[in-house]
Amino acid sequence: MSVAIVLGLLQGFTEWLPVSSEGIVATAYSLMTGDSLANAVSYALWLHAGTAVASIVIFRREVVGLAKDLGCIRMGFTPFLRFLVVTTIVSAVVAIPLLLGLQELSNIGGALAMGVVGVLMLINGGFLLRRQMGGIRGREEMGLIDGVLAGLAQGIAVIPGLSRSGLTITSLLGRGMQRKEAVVVSFIMSIPASIGAAFFSVINNGFTFSIEHVVGLIITILAGLLTLRVLLLVVGKLNIGAFVVFVGLIMTGGALFEIFR
Repeated sequence: MSVAIVLGLLQGFTEWLPVSSEGIVATAYSLMTGDSLANAVSYALWLHAGTAVASIVIFRREVVGLAKDLGCIRMGFTPFLRFLVVTTIVSAVVAIPLLLGLQELSNIGGALAMGVVGVLMLINGGFLLRRQMGGIRGREEMGLIDGVLAGLAQGIAVIPGLSRSGLTITSLLGRGMQRKEAVVVSFIMSIPASIGAAFFSVINNGFTFSIEHVVGLIITILAGLLTLRVLLLVVGKLNIGAFVVFVGLIMTGGALFEIFR
């Protein structure tokens, strides 16, 4: 029971931060239970259902609006709905093979991937720090290229150690989105991705209904709601360039530690 509570808190708090929630939860699971990496990642993916519920509650107006747009599909996709469809499809195409091959990924291979992404984020963060003004594009101005790039960022984030929020927000900012819009869109993008991750965990590894799964899910939802509300209150004051550099430093430092330990 205590393991489920701790892991639920970790997932609920870290999913929205510039760190890898999957990596943190999987590592904590392995340390606390002594179980395999595959089972640790499976449980971490299951808890993503909790963060999906938290996102739906916080962004319920946007979700209802998207549902209405989907109901009027004969009139064509709205730009934002098209963007979400593209990001979801691209994310799935990239993430599923990575998840299936995760057991074959050595620690060094994963660390090298994390290091490369970390260095790229440091470079991008440097450019963002030098820009005097933020982007001006809104969610209804997103196009096919935006969806593909954001989907790629979200897809590769299934590798433990990579930050989904950090990568997707960086990709959106790089395409000229407004600061707060980039954060909100990244969080809305996480809804289908998180549901898909939980579903993948169930069908690929089987699902044994237990009190630990239920408790972990509930704690994740509550922690996710609290963290999301706080972040949305302060997001307008965040220095996104510093945010991206911070993520890059974490990833690069984590990669070096993993390689040379």
